[in-house]
Parts: sequence; C-alpha cells; structure tokens
Amino acid sequence: MRFDPTPSLLVGALMLSACAGSTLPEEEAELAVLANPLAAENGGDLNGGDLNGGDLNSGDLSNFITSVSYNPARKGSAPVELVSLQGTTFYGYLKYDHDDYEIIRDRDFIGVEFQGNLGTGGTVRMRITGMNAAPAPNTDLKLYSLEYRDATNLWKPACRDAKGTVVQAIPVPGVWNYQQDVPGGGSKYSDPERFTFACLGGAIAKCTLWGYRPWASYNGTPLESYHQACTRLVRADYCGTGKAFTVAGNRINFYDTLGIQQDTEAWNFEAAWDVNGARCFYALNRTHSELPCFSSRQDLLCGLNLGSSSLGVLLRNETPGTLGIDPGKTAGN
Repeated sequence: MRFDPTPSLLVGALMLSACAGSTLPEEEAELAVLANPLAAENGGDLNGGDLNGGDLNSGDLSNFITSVSYNPARKGSAPVELVSLQGTTFYGYLKYDHDDYEIIRDRDFIGVEFQGNLGTGGTVRMRITGMNAAPAPNTDLKLYSLEYRDATNLWKPACRDAKGTVVQAIPVPGVWNYQQDVPGGGSKYSDPERFTFACLGGAIAKCTLWGYRPWASYNGTPLESYHQACTRLVRADYCGTGKAFTVAGNRINFYDTLGIQQDTEAWNFEAAWDVNGARCFYALNRTHSELPCFSSRQDLLCGLNLGSSSLGVLLRNETPGTLGIDPGKTAGN
C-alpha cells in the first residue's frame, strides 16, 4: 500500500490539553473521518505528539494518559461492573440498588466514566460522549468521542489533532510503553485490567484502520503481532526502542505476508519488520548510518527470500526514487 504523508493532517494524542473547549458534535467528528478515512501521514507518534509542554523524547509522561482501566467505571451514580471489549464494542453490567443488574453494550456506554492512568501513576476521569461506526471499509469498528476532567473539574476533549481539532478514538486491548530511545520503548503489553483509547492519527489507530485488528485473526493467523510491527514501521522505529526516525515528506509502500496490504509500487526495498522494529534494512536504499543499530541491522541481503517463515518477517516496505549509497558513514562525515 502506498503511504503518502500529509504533514498538515498529522493527528495525535490523548492529550491533557491546556486549551479549553467542548467536544465536537458526534456527527461532525464522523464527517471529519469520512473526508479521508484511510489518510496515512508519516507521523512519529504512537498515540500523540507534544503532550502539554513535554513530548515523549523528554520522558515526561506526567500529563499523558498511557492507559484506561476497565474498572472502576460508572454511569451517573450507578457502577458498571465486569466491563470488557469485544472488538471495539464495550459490554458491562450496570448495577442498580438491591443488587439488580442490567447488561449494557454499544451506545449504552455513552456517558460512562472510566479511570485514565497517567504516566507518573496519577489518574484522571474520562467519559464517552459519543459513538458511531467508522466509515467504509472499517464499518466493523466503533469510534468514540472522549472527554477528560481537568484539575478545575472542567470536561475537555481528550483527543485533538495538531491543529487543535477534536478527533475520535478507537479502543484497543492492551497498553504501550510510550517512552522513546530506551529498552522496551514502543512495546505493547497485554493487561486484562487496562486498554488503550487510540486517538485517530496515531500509529495505533492507523494500523487498526489499515486492517490489522490486534484482537482478530486473518485466515487463522492472529493479527496482534502484525499490528505491533505496523506501529514500528509507521513511525520508522528501526531500532525497536520507541524512538521514531520518520521524516515528514518521506513516502513508503508497505505490505505484509498475509495479503491484507499488498505491494502496489515498483519501488526500492528498504526494510523488513517484526514486533521489535526493523528486522533488517537495506542500507543502500537511503541513509541509515545515523541509527544506533546500524551495524547490527543493516544487511545487503535484506529483502531476499521474505517468503521463508523462518525469517519471522511480518511487514516490509519500499521507498521511491533512486538508490542512495550509504556505506555506513558516521554522522557529521
């Protein structure tokens, strides 16, 4: 699949925004997605960019919602128990007085409040204010409008793009390590008690929209590892440390071993990917010599015999243009 970056459309994060504002009406948010439902920007963020004054490169996660707890959850004064996700649909039991329960699902979760978990261990209240199906070809996915409650007890939109426009989110099981340039950075962890609200425009949401449903299988093959490999690829996280090396304006053509995304361009091979980043990259394609993992991951044979299951390759990508010789020079030479 060809991947054309549009820097002006970079969208991102579950941010604790310093700007006040109210959530766009649900129908307006849906129209924003309909305008370009599979837009693929060459963005460098897992689930957001600048985080209220501190981005992930600084390691400041104090104002960043890194995960959401299934429980405790409430709707009004009533607790919602045993909350779970099936695909992107929430299920739970709304508890009334005298131990009476009602099963709720889907749009019943509009108004439900969750606990958002901050990077430093603090918490913040979040609530669902709207829900709609994603546009084709992703009508099986539900998109959610979200708000968080700030320190002054005002409710504000949880997901905004780089221009401040409110966007929706996709609930995805599991949690990610949002640190960059550290061992384990960018990795995903399974957690039965927490999930991620992936704001549209971040790598987690993009890869879900591109067909890699991490909770699903394709022709009997689980897609969770393909989704994780995709989050590495889309951010150019070659070394698998959470640090993005993407450059706005770079174009890529990426495809997988399953046929969900197919090779549509006769471009130059760049890299083969798995859940830990670039399994290898072809260093004669474009300059990778500045990467700390250059010597361990560059391989002039990278891209050959990708059909071999022993390689463990999940995704691969190409870039356009002529080959740029990169003998492995050091930065500044």
